[in-house]
Amino acid sequence: MPFVSRILALLALGTAACGGGARPGPVTPAEVTTLEADARKFADDPDVLTRIGIRYYEAQLYDRAEAVLTAALGLRPAFATAVYLGLAQEGLERFDEAETAYRAAQTFSLSRGQREELDRRLVALSRARLRLEARRAIAREAQLSSDPPRPNSVAVLPWDFVGANRRLQPLGAGVPHLLMTDLGKISTLTLVERERVQVLLDELALSRSGKVDSAAAVRSGRLLRAEWVVAGVVRETEGGVQLEARVFRTRDAAEQASGSTRDRVEQLFAMEKQLVLNLIDQLGVTVTPAERRAVTERPTADLQAFLAFSEGLSAQARGDYRTAGGLFALATGRDPAFGVARDVARLNQGLLGAQRSSPAALARIANPASLTSAELRTASLLGAMDVIAPSTAGEVDLRTRSPISTPQLPEALRQDNPSRIAIIGEIIIIIPRP
Repeated sequence: MPFVSRILALLALGTAACGGGARPGPVTPAEVTTLEADARKFADDPDVLTRIGIRYYEAQLYDRAEAVLTAALGLRPAFATAVYLGLAQEGLERFDEAETAYRAAQTFSLSRGQREELDRRLVALSRARLRLEARRAIAREAQLSSDPPRPNSVAVLPWDFVGANRRLQPLGAGVPHLLMTDLGKISTLTLVERERVQVLLDELALSRSGKVDSAAAVRSGRLLRAEWVVAGVVRETEGGVQLEARVFRTRDAAEQASGSTRDRVEQLFAMEKQLVLNLIDQLGVTVTPAERRAVTERPTADLQAFLAFSEGLSAQARGDYRTAGGLFALATGRDPAFGVARDVARLNQGLLGAQRSSPAALARIANPASLTSAELRTASLLGAMDVIAPSTAGEVDLRTRSPISTPQLPEALRQDNPSRIAIIGEIIIIIPRP
């Protein structure tokens, strides 16, 4: 009967997918034929379609999984279906669609663990999207070189540090971040996100030395479709530091602005403010009086807090998010009003979680477990009923029909209470005497 066939299909799929906890094996041509037939036969059953989609996903047949799971989700929204649809779309590198599926999965009533795992996966998905965009940009580099950049867009690259003082070395990350923050206060400019810049540099495999030469800077800016790219050096001097900045126009690699300022380390913030305002004036960027005042605001009054923050940025760029988190905590502990550090710390926490995320981890919290012993007993009972009295299985199906995730019959069989007695009694009553 259709209901028994459905149970047997679910049992077969559960065995293939779960294998008693073993890693699912590759799908065979014969199994593909069976899955295709079951997908047609149970085209209106979201539970069977979900199990089929999961099996396709486990076999890395992502396009088939996407089609089947999309159909299942259209029949009845479910957490596992939405999650596996997102996983299949991740496998196809359709990251925008995968994000939509994961956002849909977030709308269900979830445990704390499920919600946290989804949050981690969404951050990881964002990083994967940036990596894909960077790879595609590199592959299309010749075309992008002739395409016009986004008007008034600016990419700020990490700066080099030249000197022997290891305590000051992280300023190569901290000073450009400070400059980027200040440029972001000007409404006529569009800043390329720091994370996007870092991912591109990682894909280009540029070492920390050599990133800021003019050719590499202009190339990076073009790939980021920025109109201007800012490169620079923090140079240790006797008794202080010197900040050197150069702004290149990516269209023709012309140097459009440059500046240099030198003073004691204690005057770092004043030096950076002087430098950024000088660059803005050279570029002819329109700045309102309110924006100019905002640019001159210091992020923190504590230089040691800024040095810890800068070191945290360096650790984050290396992918050492745990160390970075400790350094950001140190910075905000020294200066609780250091808002930029708090914002970056929150981002870093997400990146740390994403580092622990994986499709397999998300699949583990979404995959319907192998059918329980109660469900197995249900299937056996219905199979026996189908042999003894074919019409009885259909009647039980009608009286216990509900989604497979919460079937009334297995639930009743699990409980030694009146609901169990009632449903078993009902089955006995409707089975005709031989």
